[in-house]
Amino acid sequence: MTGIGFKIIKARSLRIAVLFLIAAMFGGCASGLNGRYYNQLRDKIDSGEFQAAADLVQNSKRKYGQRNILLFHLDSGFTNHLAENFQISFRNFENAKLSFEEFFQRSISAGAASMFFNDSTMPYSGTNFERTHMLVFAALNHILSGDDMAAAVEARQANRLFLTFAVDGDFYSDDGFIRYFMGLVYENAGFLNDAHVSYFRALRAYRGGVVNIAPPQDLINDAYTTALRLRMSARAAEIKAEFPSARDNRLNSPNGELIVICYNGFVPRKISRVFEFALFDIWPYINQVEVDDEGEAAEFERARSVTIAAFASDFVRVAFPQYQRIPNNIVSFSVDTNVRTEVSYMAQDLAQLAERYLDDQILKIRAKALARAAVRYVLGRTTSKAVADATGHEAWGFLTRTLFNIFTAVIENADTRAWNIIPENILMARLQLPEGQNAVTLNFLDRNGRRLRVEDMTVDIKSGRKNFIFVRVRS
Repeated sequence: MTGIGFKIIKARSLRIAVLFLIAAMFGGCASGLNGRYYNQLRDKIDSGEFQAAADLVQNSKRKYGQRNILLFHLDSGFTNHLAENFQISFRNFENAKLSFEEFFQRSISAGAASMFFNDSTMPYSGTNFERTHMLVFAALNHILSGDDMAAAVEARQANRLFLTFAVDGDFYSDDGFIRYFMGLVYENAGFLNDAHVSYFRALRAYRGGVVNIAPPQDLINDAYTTALRLRMSARAAEIKAEFPSARDNRLNSPNGELIVICYNGFVPRKISRVFEFALFDIWPYINQVEVDDEGEAAEFERARSVTIAAFASDFVRVAFPQYQRIPNNIVSFSVDTNVRTEVSYMAQDLAQLAERYLDDQILKIRAKALARAAVRYVLGRTTSKAVADATGHEAWGFLTRTLFNIFTAVIENADTRAWNIIPENILMARLQLPEGQNAVTLNFLDRNGRRLRVEDMTVDIKSGRKNFIFVRVRS
């Protein structure tokens, strides 16, 4: 056997050894913020084990790591919100606010690393709609703790964020639901003028917003009523002309208003859409696959990709994120009381918002992924030629190129991080009830009006006020 033949055999043996080494790494390192962790967290939330969900997040802090510390604060804040640990939730959201700012700056400097590895190497800096909806949950923490003034501070922060988004020319520069909800917050705290401005802007944001939802009738009534109370006759007439259904919805003493906010389902999860091209001695290999990082299927997909890369002469892989909806049959609910029955409406569609937000970003994400693939490919070819020239043997150059192929198969993944446990949509129902204790039945309905779940509760209504409660459902 010639020396060259021996080198080729040695190179192939090393290639197989590296393949098994990486397979072993896959088997031992499948942990962290993968689909199985979030499935476990969603299951606890679905079953109403909110304290257990909050404990799971807290006990999993090491899984998040410093790059995902924002997600830790968001997940902990929301699960503690659901568990009615309002002060803990508030502290987590305050930490999240700091992380949003800190990681936005750090993500700029981390961009160079992401051009060679993947976007997951950058700190997760969140999305603008995650920032604004966090303020909704934070404001509810304050309201349900009896601090309406602190809730109004969250409303003012939301307004400042929208001003910043508009100046930056962001796709998501306003949101009808956020304006609507913060109007309720302002009104409850006694800031009637701020409430009217927020309601009026909400009407415009719903009509021309990112999410296709018509302005709710309750919002139309709020904008009209606050204009009347402020003696803004011209504004009231303007609203009435545009929305003839507008009516004065002032409370009848000694009634209060019950506002039921329903966190329905889960926002879609991000998965990877992967495109692979491999060139063998006599034929090419082209593949497109959707990869969900859950369980054995994901392990098998990664092993398959590494195997193809290990035995190809050339290998290119690019991956982009896409959303996958989580099934949920509940579309509305009714509130039954001794006084009346009220049917809910959709106030926010977070599933649609998340998908449209990604659609707005996807061209930049794809361009970056393709540029990253080109950098790796050119570097692999250049390095393998340099090794072959330096050693005088093509076998070592071929082995170097193989290692680059395997590295590409392992490292190229879409950034699928997101605030995975917020609702698919937010449903609302509002009605006047007498002061004091009121028995309430919530009936959760599917598209055909069939009752899927029932929840009985007693609510304490304070006269002349908006009385908020929230529920969380999925079926």
